[in-house]
Amino acid sequence: MNRLVVCISVAVSVLAGCTAAAPSAAPTQGTASTPAPVATLGPTQTPASPATASAAPTQAAPGAFGGIVHFQGDGATTTTVDAVADGTSVSGTAVTASREGTHTVRLGCSVRKGDIWVVGGTTEASTIHGEAPGTWSAVIVKDGSPQQIAVWLSEDPSAASDCEAWLASFNPADAEPGEFNPVESGTLVPPPDLAP
Repeated sequence: MNRLVVCISVAVSVLAGCTAAAPSAAPTQGTASTPAPVATLGPTQTPASPATASAAPTQAAPGAFGGIVHFQGDGATTTTVDAVADGTSVSGTAVTASREGTHTVRLGCSVRKGDIWVVGGTTEASTIHGEAPGTWSAVIVKDGSPQQIAVWLSEDPSAASDCEAWLASFNPADAEPGEFNPVESGTLVPPPDLAP
């Protein structure tokens, strides 16, 4: 009888996890600032498996944005943004997965400059060599067809006093064209207040 209860409990837990909401799709693009390089994951990267992708809500909450995109960069990469915005203040995560590892950013701010929009925050966890929690990190998206994306893995936390100040400290349009990677599938939707 105990085994049956455990099996039912596990099944209920799995079903509950499967019904979690997934982020709405959104385009991604990216640029880097002059002060710090925009990093894309290396050639040994692999896309995240469906099991590791963030779940997205079937009915998006007010202010929900994000999505899942796949791109090559220096190797197969998947970036998943699952967040909610209230003005330029955002909360949620941006997770980039590749063969190099997984890099998770706790989002806190966003900005749009022309056809480029950025969501940034602090690195929550990273299994990519040389990356550490607590650094500034961002996903940079350049609108277009296809969208283009760049992932800024880390900037020293002393670079700015808060997330908004950090995003204001650089102009993503200054990034070199080669720092962006075309999105091969999926779309990242910007925060509602940053939509063109």
